[in-house]
Amino acid sequence: GLMKYHEEIVSYFNRRQVSVIFLFRKNLLHRMVSVLANTYDQSAKQINGTHRSHVHSQIE
Repeated sequence: GLMKYHEEIVSYFNRRQVSVIFLFRKNLLHRMVSVLANTYDQSAKQINGTHRSHVHSQIE
């Protein structure tokens, strides 16, 4: 929804000269960042041919 059509939404708000402030709870923001990062990582170059969603060390 929101992330899929973000360019159209921004264009709509710009045409109408609307400012938007998003207020998120910490857990919701953390989850959204995690989902976005994992979505990006799935299409990015993989490490050793596998998708690593949460890298914890330089080796990984």
